Amino acid sequence: MIDPSDLLVLLAVARTRTHLAAAETLGLNHTTVARRLKALEREVGDRLLVQGSRGWELTAIGRATIVAAEGVEKALQTLPGVEEIQVGGLHGMVRVSSTEVFGLLVVIPAFASLRKIHPHIRFELVPVARSGWPYGRTEDLEIAVTRPSSTRTERRKLIEYKLGLFASSGYLQEYGTPETLSDLQKHTAIYYIESMLEVPDLDLLARLYHSSPQVLGAMSALAQLEMTRRGLGIGILPDFLAKNEPDLRQVLIPKIPDFPITYWMSARSENLRRPEVRAVAVAIESQTRLVFDTLKE
Repeated sequence: MIDPSDLLVLLAVARTRTHLAAAETLGLNHTTVARRLKALEREVGDRLLVQGSRGWELTAIGRATIVAAEGVEKALQTLPGVEEIQVGGLHGMVRVSSTEVFGLLVVIPAFASLRKIHPHIRFELVPVARSGWPYGRTEDLEIAVTRPSSTRTERRKLIEYKLGLFASSGYLQEYGTPETLSDLQKHTAIYYIESMLEVPDLDLLARLYHSSPQVLGAMSALAQLEMTRRGLGIGILPDFLAKNEPDLRQVLIPKIPDFPITYWMSARSENLRRPEVRAVAVAIESQTRLVFDTLKE
């Protein structure tokens, strides 16, 4: 006989990817989580989870079993007394990982609007500056600028933007405006720290500079924007961010090719089956259109 509470343990591990994070969610210790998963696998007669590079992954049998686990969770939510938590709509924790700028401009406003309708949804925003994550990431939705390649995630294109070269009017007056790529080689670049950059789509320095340029680096696009505004060099910046700065001028148009970058939103299928995660995803899509349409005006 399968213990329904063991199915809830499996559900927590599938969502959080680690025994420790699942234990914190359930109010257990991680050894108890591991023991109950073993017991469930004995009852099912097959492996439900395998360890992957990013944490625990469901096997084919595990994905089938998780449907039953979600049924148990849904049934528990109909018990007397639980409806009190349901007042006001959806509830539950949704964790989103996002680049810093997109998180500030889109994700936080989207969640603020959604929480007016569903005040019991809780939210965590994890800012990221690189595409690779260490073992144990636990986000429900991931927003990044590299197209997700995993076949176990659902992905959606949110918006495309372009990177351009920008400098302050004071910098250009002091150091001159580059007219060609050869002129650009004499200028200090402001961009990501090359040794820390793990997003191939953002690896642009080699395409703009013939040799290693002098680079003032920061892993924050907002920090790069501030460095550019203060006249420290020529920033390689998102056009939607820099074009709203009255003192910044875009240079080398149209002498350099466009550098289109796409924001992608992805999530594992089992997470998207949770209504609170779907609601946050829809809110982010809607807010993306609203924000970027406004920035283009």
